[in-house]
Amino acid sequence: MNSPIKITTTMVPVSGRIPDDLYQWLCTTPLEGAATLSDKLRVAVASLKRSHDGDTDYSGALAMHRDLIGNARRQLAEMESEHGHSEVLSTIMEHAPAIAAALTSAQIKGLPDAIKLEEQLTQRSLQLAEGLLRQAITRQARAYDGQVVINNAQSLIELAQIVHNYLTKSN
Repeated sequence: MNSPIKITTTMVPVSGRIPDDLYQWLCTTPLEGAATLSDKLRVAVASLKRSHDGDTDYSGALAMHRDLIGNARRQLAEMESEHGHSEVLSTIMEHAPAIAAALTSAQIKGLPDAIKLEEQLTQRSLQLAEGLLRQAITRQARAYDGQVVINNAQSLIELAQIVHNYLTKSN
């Protein structure tokens, strides 16, 4: 019969002083997975370490960047019942952490790694642009400001037309 493997972590008591405003913030801020002040301190230090060290694997970096925008995601979710859903923000919030994660986790040891990163970032960036441009084909984008995409996409649309014309002439 297999017994479960028990992983233990040695805890080290730490004593220090922090400014009152940081103490009040730590006491009143809800942190996922942290009930007590000691738990919150562990989560905060682990988060700081994670940010400092960076994640060298894409999945870990993606989780970190999604966590960083978690507050905005929760606040937008609370607004949706009253103001509706913004497909524009959803698209950006899907792709931006992935782009940041690719950069954070990049291990560039030579030209092949740089080429791979360039491909990954270009693909993801163009997927973001495509997702936003899809919102420009209707009179009102599915956004809190229905004109936000069309008001900001003119240069991109002009460039796309120039590229299209160039490629059409080349063929």
